[in-house]
Amino acid sequence: MTEKFSKLRVLVMSIAFLAFFSFLDRVVFPFVLFHFPNELEWDTSPWFNFLEKRNRIQFKEDEDGVLVVGSSVALYSVFPEMITEHFQKNGGDSSKKVKAEFYAHPALTPSDFYYYRKHIASKKPKLVFYVLNPADFQLDYLVGDDELELGKPDMSVGFDEKRLFIDFSTGRHQNRILYPAEFLSENIFKILKLGKPQFLGLLSRSLFLLTRYRSFVYDPFDSFIEHHFRSGRSYHYYTGILPKEGIYLRGWTKPKFHIDCETKSGHLKESIFLQNEKTRVRIFQEKPEETLIFDKTFEKAGWSNLDLEFSGAEDKIPLRFETDKPVSSNEVDTRIFGTEEIYGIRLSQNFCRREIRSDISYARIPGIDDSRIADLDDVAYAEDYEKRIYRNKDAESALTRLKVIKIAKEKLSSSKQFFTWSELEYLKKGVQYLEDQGVKVMIVNSAENPIERVVYENSAWYKGYLSYLRSLGSKHYSFRDAKNIAKDKRDFLDPHHLTYSAAQASTNTFSSWIGEEIHAEK
Repeated sequence: MTEKFSKLRVLVMSIAFLAFFSFLDRVVFPFVLFHFPNELEWDTSPWFNFLEKRNRIQFKEDEDGVLVVGSSVALYSVFPEMITEHFQKNGGDSSKKVKAEFYAHPALTPSDFYYYRKHIASKKPKLVFYVLNPADFQLDYLVGDDELELGKPDMSVGFDEKRLFIDFSTGRHQNRILYPAEFLSENIFKILKLGKPQFLGLLSRSLFLLTRYRSFVYDPFDSFIEHHFRSGRSYHYYTGILPKEGIYLRGWTKPKFHIDCETKSGHLKESIFLQNEKTRVRIFQEKPEETLIFDKTFEKAGWSNLDLEFSGAEDKIPLRFETDKPVSSNEVDTRIFGTEEIYGIRLSQNFCRREIRSDISYARIPGIDDSRIADLDDVAYAEDYEKRIYRNKDAESALTRLKVIKIAKEKLSSSKQFFTWSELEYLKKGVQYLEDQGVKVMIVNSAENPIERVVYENSAWYKGYLSYLRSLGSKHYSFRDAKNIAKDKRDFLDPHHLTYSAAQASTNTFSSWIGEEIHAEK
C-alpha cells in the first residue's frame, strides 16, 4: 500500500510540475515577452518583431483591413501607413475606413504564406495584398554546388526538392521558430526518415515556446536596457531626430549638418563617435542668433559625451554641427557602399529625440543610403552596384545568395517552357484557402531592377510564370503586374528592393489598386 501511494505521489507531483511548467511556458512567458515594450528598430530581430507585430494586428468593425504580405520585397516596396492615410484623405462614400498593416518578414516564402494562412484568415482582413518576386520562390535550390562553383547554369539539374526539405527540417528559422507544430504535423513521416534528432528538434519546438523562442528572447530586453540604462551607443539603425542633410542609417552624419534638438528642461546629454584622434567639433546655436556654443578638439577617437545647457523654454533648439576631419566610408566598413561616401561623426541612436519610441520595428527609416543612389550617373551606379552586390571576395550570406539567384535566373531564361515546383504549389493552396474563407487576395508581381529583369523577362518560363499568377484564383482573386512601376535602375538598392522614395511612389499606385479591389463587387 505504501509503495502504491509513493508511486501515486510521484505521478501526481510529476503531473503538477508539468502543468505548472506548461502554465509558465504557454501563458506567463509569452505574455511577458510580447507585452514588454518593443523598442527595437527597423531590420532587427525579425522573428520576434514579426510575432509581436502580428499579435497586435486588429481590425475594427468599421474598418476594411488590408494585410500587406510578403518578404523583404514587400517591406521595401510598401508603406502601409501611407495606404491608410490615402483612404483617410480620399475615402469617398465608403462607410468603412481602410486600414493597412504589414504581415511580413524577411525571406517570407509562399510556403510560409501557406502555413500562415489560418492565422491570416483569423484577422478577418478584407484584402490580402501579397507582393512577391520570383526570388521569393527559393530559386537558390535551382542551382547546384557545381553550377555555383563554375558560375554557369546546368540545364540538366532541376529544382532540388530533397535539399529544400532537409533545410526546412533542420535549419530554416521560419519552420523551426514560427510554425514548427504545423510543419511537423503535415510532414511527420518524411521528417522521421531524416532521423530522430530532426524529429525531436521539431517536436521540442512544437511543445515548448521557450525552446522555440530562445534565439531572440533577450532582444527586446537588451534594447530596453540600452535605451534606458546605457548610453545608446550600441545599435543597428539610427532612430533619433533626422538632420536636415539626412543621415546614414547606421548613424553617420555629413561633416556639416543641421539638426533640431529636443531638450529635457534645457539640458542636452548625448554621445558622439569620432573616427580619428584630434578631431575638432564645433556646435552653433542658430536661433535667436548664430552663436558658437561648443568648440573642442577631442584627443582620442571613439565615443565621447556631449553635455549642453540652454537657457529659455524652447522645446527644440536648432543646432549646426561641424567637424574638421571628414571620414571615408571605406575606412569604417567597405561592405556598405560600392563607391566612397564621406562621413562626419556618428550619433548615438536616439540623438536629440526626447522620447524613446516603441512599436517602430516596421517603420522604415529614410537614409542617405537610399537617397545617394538617385544622384549616381550610369557609370557610377554600375560601379557601385557591382562592388556592393556582386563583389567576389565576400562571405556574407545575403550577398552570396544574390549571386546564386542571378545564376538561377539565367537558368530560367534558358528553359524552353514554364515549370513549377513546391513553392508555387504552396502559393496556390494558400490563395485557395483564403478564397474559401471569403478573403479577397491580390497577388502583385513586384518591380525588379531592369539590370536583373532583362536576364529572363522575355523567356518562356517568365511568361508562363505571369500566366500562372494570373490564373491562380477565382472569384475573390486578382493579379497585378508592377514591373513597370519602377523602371529606372536608380529606383533600386539591389535586384528587387526599392529605395525609400521609389517605395513611396509605388505605394501611391498600390493604394489605387487596393481601392479598386476593395470596392469591387464580387
